[in-house]
Amino acid sequence: MSRTDSASRDRRDAILAAAIRVLARDGLAEATTRKIAAEAQVNQATLGYYFGNKDGLLLAVLREMMRITNEIARAAVPVGAGLREAIAESLTAFWASVEASPELQVMQYELTLYALRHPASAWLAKQQYDGYCAVVEALFTEACAAAAQVCAISCAELARFVVGGLDGMILQFISDHDRDRARHDLANLIAAVVALAEGAAVPANGAVVARGVRAMPPPSAE
Repeated sequence: MSRTDSASRDRRDAILAAAIRVLARDGLAEATTRKIAAEAQVNQATLGYYFGNKDGLLLAVLREMMRITNEIARAAVPVGAGLREAIAESLTAFWASVEASPELQVMQYELTLYALRHPASAWLAKQQYDGYCAVVEALFTEACAAAAQVCAISCAELARFVVGGLDGMILQFISDHDRDRARHDLANLIAAVVALAEGAAVPANGAVVARGVRAMPPPSAE
């Protein structure tokens, strides 16, 4: 990479970091491109050069949050770890980041709701959740390969279950900041994910079957 390319990359990263700070601190409604440019100490034309428009910047923010999440999860999982260890360590590390910076979670929900309220930007919400599920799926797939294991359900299904469970936990935590309860709930979520992965509870005809629990019949196709 040339010195010019490196400087350009550094400036883009600085603008992106400034956008995240403004969004987390002031909220989406107050996070104007003018305010973000001022935070990054650039003019609005420079911001437009790197990101095009506000939606382009918001997409870049979502991608950056996915990258950070990926780094946090992967850094916690030892090389060659099996699926059980990958599940426990990655979810625990991610939850520590939630507790450390809950304002970043609020920011991401604001971005999701913004996207859903604006039809032209609705794809941002899908991109966000597709991205997070892909991060988790890749982590679990690699853990299975490293330990020569087979997941009882597809890693894609397991990833969606994890993202859905964490989503509910995050919403509760940013509402009441009850760390003790959240950590207890996290332990339950990890146990449930491990159970699904190892076959203690597996889907059958669209219904979840666990030990001692009778399966509900699948919905009729009408």
